[in-house]
Amino acid sequence: MMNCPSCGAIMVWLNGSVLHDPPTKFYQCRQCRIDVTQLPDGTTEIKQQPQPAQQ
Repeated sequence: MMNCPSCGAIMVWLNGSVLHDPPTKFYQCRQCRIDVTQLPDGTTEIKQQPQPAQQ
């Protein structure tokens, strides 16, 4: 589990499960619309999600 570095909300863990704990973890904050990658050495990379097309 990881909190969003921007707003503090609990983020969605995209590539894990109870039985499998990969070294690189991918999270998504649905409030801030950011993707966060947590690398094995503990560093994080943050990317803004693309904006949905307006209709």
